[in-house]
Amino acid sequence: MAVDPDLLNEAKIAEAELIEAEHAADVARAEFNRAVRRLQLAGASLREVADALGLSYQRVHQIVKAAGGSRRWRKAKIPRPGPCSFCGRTAEKVKTLIAGPGVYICDRCIPVASQTIATGEPAGPPSAVIEPVAVEDTAEKCSFCGKRRYQVAAMASAGATRICDECLRQCLEIVTERLA
Repeated sequence: MAVDPDLLNEAKIAEAELIEAEHAADVARAEFNRAVRRLQLAGASLREVADALGLSYQRVHQIVKAAGGSRRWRKAKIPRPGPCSFCGRTAEKVKTLIAGPGVYICDRCIPVASQTIATGEPAGPPSAVIEPVAVEDTAEKCSFCGKRRYQVAAMASAGATRICDECLRQCLEIVTERLA
């Protein structure tokens, strides 16, 4: 028995629509998870977020953990934070210095790291070049969230400090909000 060409065409169209719908669902899920993470980064506790969204605490905890953990990244509140781990500039020489667990990134290095990730080429002045981390370097870890290279789409480095594309986006949002 031969395959009916009309039915085959219907099946192919339905498959394409399914793929598109699954992609849209993935994008919506990622946006929701990012919004939950931003609520937590803005200062809400996991329980407060769970109550406000009508979710279980455990589900909110899973979302936040998958997005990089429950660490709060803030502009350094201590009088003398360490220098930017990428360029070495001190807090007095930059507008914003975002702290991670023992690492910092300044508002000047964020666009340079973004350019590195976007182009896959090193960027920045000779004294503070930020380089892409190769896909093959699977063991490399983001200094901010701890995710390994294979767990993220892209990663940039300066010396021993690494930042993944996800953390970089969060830092850019923080800087944009602070400078607005």
